[in-house]
Amino acid sequence: MDGEQPLLFTPLVRQPGVEIPDWLFGPAGKAGLPGGLHPTQGVNIAVGIDIIEVDRVRKVFEKHGERFLKRVFTEQEVLQCRNKPARLAGRFAAKEAISKALGTGLRGVKWREMEVVQLRSGRPTVRLHGTAMLRAQQLGLSAFDVSIADLAHLSIAIAVGVQADIAPFARQTNQQTEEES
Repeated sequence: MDGEQPLLFTPLVRQPGVEIPDWLFGPAGKAGLPGGLHPTQGVNIAVGIDIIEVDRVRKVFEKHGERFLKRVFTEQEVLQCRNKPARLAGRFAAKEAISKALGTGLRGVKWREMEVVQLRSGRPTVRLHGTAMLRAQQLGLSAFDVSIADLAHLSIAIAVGVQADIAPFARQTNQQTEEES
């Protein structure tokens, strides 16, 4: 470790082939890093995780009721959660995790643009709409997965976006650019 340059990996927060914004690395930008960045290759993933106290969601739901539900959840999510605070908290955590995997946090996407619905098997699945869908397309994400765990007092969720084959995405972007010219 003495005298060795560390191996730094490039975070997946941009389109393939686009430079990483300097602001991502703090006030000094890339110049403040202890070594060069290792470019991503092959399959890349974007991960987000969140944990929330069920009681916090319960209190907001009790205070704001329908207003809270309509602001944060889609109709399908509300139906599937059946007004159970632990299930609402799990969906809430999943949406936070998805926004982190998209690299925007909740400042870049709206709650209802990220939809977490259960398949018949009970497994949660992700549907993206609006700005969230555009952000996933910008990153070249071809798949999204989410897992939720509900306990008596806590709900936790992890979201994983996959950027598997960037070549078709790069070709599509190049074709769009050529067509616009």
